[in-house]
Amino acid sequence: MNMQINQAMNQAWERRKLVAGALKTAHVYRKCADYEDLFQEGLIVYAQCLQEMADQPQEEADKLAFRKVYWRILDLLRQRKRQRDHDEPLLAAAFVGQADQHNLLLREAWKKLSTSEKLLLGQNLLAGRSLKETASLMNIPYRTASRIKKQALEKLRRQLA
Repeated sequence: MNMQINQAMNQAWERRKLVAGALKTAHVYRKCADYEDLFQEGLIVYAQCLQEMADQPQEEADKLAFRKVYWRILDLLRQRKRQRDHDEPLLAAAFVGQADQHNLLLREAWKKLSTSEKLLLGQNLLAGRSLKETASLMNIPYRTASRIKKQALEKLRRQLA
């Protein structure tokens, strides 16, 4: 059994272009922060398909595997979007709640943020734009926007603690 799994994973790795194609079809590109995770997930799904359809012609197995990888990637993307959509309003509410309680501290902490951090947090949390929209407005990659947001929120947490 382990031998079949190893063989299927090796075959999936040798034909990893199928997984890359499924990611591209799902509009997930290398600059995406989650690309590597989604690629690995796609390889696992592909290997499982190869293992399940070992008796079918390679071309047929690849067609079905491509669709399975594509739909699994879409499912994961939807799941992550729902999680972000759930977390960000909570974060914004906590941010506003802290502003009410510690207005002076918040103003001082806000002054210590860089211009890009202020712009990103303002657009993302206060104006209600998604991080993807904010990154596009600022003309920076999504991954960079995510990193800036994380660093800015950490700075604010340290200042307000």
